[in-house]
Amino acid sequence: MSLISKTIALRVPPDLIYRALKDTRLEQLFPEFFIGMTRKISIDKINEELAFKTNTQDGQIEIIETFRISGNKNTNVLYTTQTNVDGDIAVESILRTHIANILYSLLMLETGYVNGLMQKE
Repeated sequence: MSLISKTIALRVPPDLIYRALKDTRLEQLFPEFFIGMTRKISIDKINEELAFKTNTQDGQIEIIETFRISGNKNTNVLYTTQTNVDGDIAVESILRTHIANILYSLLMLETGYVNGLMQKE
């Protein structure tokens, strides 16, 4: 299995990150982007760890994403991605783009949170 791991430190409380990762509104609002795949939560430890198992419809590709959340006000997120496909350049490219999108989303969550705090002050 191919394994990629990234760590990111965010100025956001862990419960907010946990709730954002569990949010399924995107899948509900735009189901056409999720045709041919199933995504299920395999580990759910509130505000600590969240893991998703995603399979393509034919079962050819399996992706396991794990988020380990730690900290109080500032939060560290260890994001680990495993896949059963090794050596396929197309799948690897799609997976790396997905990882970049997840990390970018977490950074945007932090930006919105910090800007909201600054506006309150």
